[in-house]
Amino acid sequence: MDVSTVVMNKIKEAKVISFKQPSLAFDMSKEAYDIAKANNLKLEEAYALFAMALACRSMTKLNDCFNYAFDASKLFEIYDKPVELAGALNLIGVVYFYNAMYETALENFLRALHMLEETRDSLTMSRILNNMGEVYKEVGNVEEALVSYNSAMNLCEKYNYMTNIAVILENLGEIYFIKKDYAYSFECYKRSYDILIENNNITALSEVENKIGKIHFIKKEYGKARECYNNALSRLEGIENKFFSIDVLMNLAELERLENQGLFLFYLNKAIKYGEEINARKKLSQIYKIITEFYERKADFRLSLEFYKKYHTMEQKIETTAISHKLEIIKIELSKLFSEEEAEKITKLNKQLEKDMGSQNLLLHKMEKVNKELSVKIISDELTNIPNRRGVKNYISKVWQESEISPINLAFLMIDIDHFKRYNDYYGHLQGDNCLKKIASCLKSVFGNKYGILGRFGGEEFVCFIRGIEYNQVLESAELLRSSIEKLDFNYIWNNGCYPVTISIGGVHGRRSDFKTSQDMYLIADKELYKAKNSGRNKVFLRNHNMY
Repeated sequence: MDVSTVVMNKIKEAKVISFKQPSLAFDMSKEAYDIAKANNLKLEEAYALFAMALACRSMTKLNDCFNYAFDASKLFEIYDKPVELAGALNLIGVVYFYNAMYETALENFLRALHMLEETRDSLTMSRILNNMGEVYKEVGNVEEALVSYNSAMNLCEKYNYMTNIAVILENLGEIYFIKKDYAYSFECYKRSYDILIENNNITALSEVENKIGKIHFIKKEYGKARECYNNALSRLEGIENKFFSIDVLMNLAELERLENQGLFLFYLNKAIKYGEEINARKKLSQIYKIITEFYERKADFRLSLEFYKKYHTMEQKIETTAISHKLEIIKIELSKLFSEEEAEKITKLNKQLEKDMGSQNLLLHKMEKVNKELSVKIISDELTNIPNRRGVKNYISKVWQESEISPINLAFLMIDIDHFKRYNDYYGHLQGDNCLKKIASCLKSVFGNKYGILGRFGGEEFVCFIRGIEYNQVLESAELLRSSIEKLDFNYIWNNGCYPVTISIGGVHGRRSDFKTSQDMYLIADKELYKAKNSGRNKVFLRNHNMY
């Protein structure tokens, strides 16, 4: 057997396994390439480069895919191999497509079709037409996408390319879904499903099943939708395909959003976990946006802001990565097209571009740091460094939602410094601020690690919210808070008399189910505080709501 035959056999074997075992396929193709190069077999080099590009596409190593496909295309052009050149141009177009360079992608697909005008290689033509449909769909030109998909389908049906038919049917299903023709969309997906289940293509089968579930969801057939989603998720998790599992989890979350918010968040948190493990930035961005809107509707603005910042930061990362990938593609193009002298100039330009990218990444890291600092500042009291009104209300809102079903005990205390204006008038505002800081520190020290939150509501008013505590424990804690402040030995002169700084406390204790809203706790505690003030101050009034 001659060397050329050995090389081509290796390439043929590699192409067969390029989708299922891309890493092995690449190694086999690279071995074939090295043999071809050593024996000066230029055309065989081209076939090996193309096989390497195919394997890189399957491994989503898009820059490498572009590089190898580009080199293959130049050799195929020299040796007048239009079908093979069309295949290489198709791969180049795919890389441009994934980098959102749609116009350039389309140019390569059209050039590839032109290469096939005389040969009429229907299989390659169908793939290119399908890819053109993907471009049109991505840019929102639904009608042109339909034309391309249907042209591809006609070729595949004529020559019975069943695997390609299944792919095109899925894409047609998406188009009709966009057009809200759910009946025809379902028909396309079902036909694709029937083909895929015979071929046991688990990933593609799961994708289609997930999309069928989406149609059932639109038609309010929730039981059928859940069954499709669960089947798809089971298949995908069985082969550890986390990328497509995320899409299914997002659909399951959407299904549970109105009826079971616990499951809604469970599915999204699982999707986030998968997304972080595989660095699926676009999907993470979508999830963060969904959770942001969810908490915004729930009026939990702290969590809404937290996830909005994650969404915004992820969008910045996506943009930075997209620019970086585009620059890499341009660098490869330029390195292939220019002379040595021109290439040297371009190298300098590339270094400047890389420096600019480094600056943009540095800016992104600074933004992340500032966002974290803002997260703390926005819910913290600047003077006392304890939670402010927003921080307390956000915390209570979160606990209120989480304990909607659970009958846990809750307590809310309103704490007011007695006659604080007199202290301020006597010592001035700077000493007044110092007094507030000392009182906040004392309250925080006494409050300790109890399950709840202590915060400043504004001025001389503080609040304390505790969960999972009995009435007698609350009363004991409140008395301890009161007596601790009295012992601080802060005094002021008023009407020729010396008075200590003291606090009055009004509060309420009860089960979550005893209150219609969290506002009820505020109102009751405020009334109890009023009683404490009217009873001579420096007192604790705590209502046991279970007794009313």
